[in-house]
Amino acid sequence: MDLGLDRAAEKRRRILDAARLLFVRDGLRGTTMEAIARAAGVAKPTLYGYFSDKDAVFTAILDDLSDALTAAFDAGMAGPGTVAQRIGAALAGKYGTIAAVVETSPFAEELYSTHSRVSLRFRTLDTQMNETMVQQLRAAGVREPAELNRLVQAAAYGVARKLIDEASVRAALPVLAERLITPELPKS
Repeated sequence: MDLGLDRAAEKRRRILDAARLLFVRDGLRGTTMEAIARAAGVAKPTLYGYFSDKDAVFTAILDDLSDALTAAFDAGMAGPGTVAQRIGAALAGKYGTIAAVVETSPFAEELYSTHSRVSLRFRTLDTQMNETMVQQLRAAGVREPAELNRLVQAAAYGVARKLIDEASVRAALPVLAERLITPELPKS
């Protein structure tokens, strides 16, 4: 094991952790590279050695977040229950993970709306999640799975944006999925 690589990875993690706290506390516009360096306990040249600018730092944080979203979504989809329950759990995992990051921030709206503008990875992730949900709805016998998915996704996004706090988001989205999806399933 290379200690130099471990130290570099630890320093990068420290920078990202400090930046995430600053972005939540001060917003994207209110956070500077100087503040990130100070909070991470590194010199500005060191910070610039890892990240070219503030957008690169934010993008790295979004990349980490997208990994967490993928894991939460996949766990929900692989869990037990009906298709409505699995989709509800997947959406609760996805949006609950986001809410856990932004719920205490006075800049939640800025952070929430910025992610889609900054990261192609999020758009790709959303496309993959939509495809998974449509496949699951189709396999369950829903007549118009793509349309139902669009409705469920839009409603889930609205609930997550409106409620913001993690506990409320995680509680509401399974109910939403159950109420929208279950009536569309074929009667046995």
